[in-house]
Amino acid sequence: MKKLISIALAATILLPACAFSEPISQMMDRQLRQGNDDDLNLPSIEFSEKGGGKSKFGALGLSLLLPGAGQYYTGNKSRMAIFGGAEALIWTSFFGLRAYGGWKKEDYKGWAAVHSGANIIGKPDLFFEKLTYYDNLNEYNQLQLVYEGQDAQLFPATSSYWWNWDSNASRDKYRSLRNQSKNAYRRSIFLLGAAFLNRILSGIDAYRAASALDRDEEFGAANWGLYYQTDGPLWDSKVEVGFVKSF
Repeated sequence: MKKLISIALAATILLPACAFSEPISQMMDRQLRQGNDDDLNLPSIEFSEKGGGKSKFGALGLSLLLPGAGQYYTGNKSRMAIFGGAEALIWTSFFGLRAYGGWKKEDYKGWAAVHSGANIIGKPDLFFEKLTYYDNLNEYNQLQLVYEGQDAQLFPATSSYWWNWDSNASRDKYRSLRNQSKNAYRRSIFLLGAAFLNRILSGIDAYRAASALDRDEEFGAANWGLYYQTDGPLWDSKVEVGFVKSF
């Protein structure tokens, strides 16, 4: 009796294995292709192709070198235009401000030569700074001795350093020209920081796009934009630059 039961149990175990002539893995693959995954109690699987097999660090590196390049690499043409356009605007403004500052520098030096008689050749910036506040060389040296004593920085009492403004209006005009030059140079330095920030933001955006995150969660979605505004001429007024996102 026990022998008969053993034979029956062996048949029960062996029959299912013999009933299938194909391996289990091939059967699962065939049924998945036929859409019969419910029979195997397996969840359906969706594969995302958003990443397109792009390198995350490759996209990051490209955008750090040139904002917009990482977006081009990942196929995000609209955001390539945003970051690339911002980069072009920043550098155009930078070189424009540097050129403007140089023109104004030549203007205030020429103005000083004509209206104060100053010899502007080979003079340090300190000399041109003091021209802004003092009517002539004697006034500067005397007041420096009063205020600074032995620590006073005096200019040689020679014709090479002599100046004498022909009017207060001329000195005020000189100050205005010099301030315009200085402001332009200062704003050009600020734009270097904006260029650095643009690279960081572009790199983050390209990295996340290459990581195939959900499009709505990508930092550089098309509703991001660059803005800048001034309350007057770019070279002589307050400038605000930033990124905005519409909701």
